[in-house]
Parts: sequence; C-alpha cells; structure tokens
Amino acid sequence: MNNLFKGAALFIGGALVGATAALLLSPKNGEEMRQQLSDYADEAKKRMQAYCEQLKQDLAEANAREQAGEVEPEKKEA
Repeated sequence: MNNLFKGAALFIGGALVGATAALLLSPKNGEEMRQQLSDYADEAKKRMQAYCEQLKQDLAEANAREQAGEVEPEKKEA
C-alpha cells in the first residue's frame, strides 16, 4: 500500500511539473497565463481534495474490516 502512495505522489508531481512547463513555454500573454495557471491550480486542488476524501473513506473501511477481524493487520518488518 505504501508503494501505491509513493507511485501516486510521483505521478501527480510529474504531471504538475509537465503541465507547468507546457504552460510556461506556450506563447500567451501574462494575464492569460496567470488565469490559466489559476484555473489549473483550482482544478488540481479540487482533484486532490476528492482524492484525499476517497482515501479517508478507504482507510476507514479497511480499519473497520480489520477491527471486525475480516483482515489480518499487516505486520511490519523489524
């Protein structure tokens, strides 16, 4: 599960870097560029909030299943 989070974070980070580079290299004036960056930032914020909310729900569900004894807790290696 930890690798999943790392992979998702790397993917999102790479997507943001790529989108920012594409925007900065496009031939637009400053006002249009600022508006577009603002729109992308707002969209990214909404997506991250939705992702975090879904993650909270998934973790709560997994915790409830673990508490009910349906799933054995993952053992950490020393």
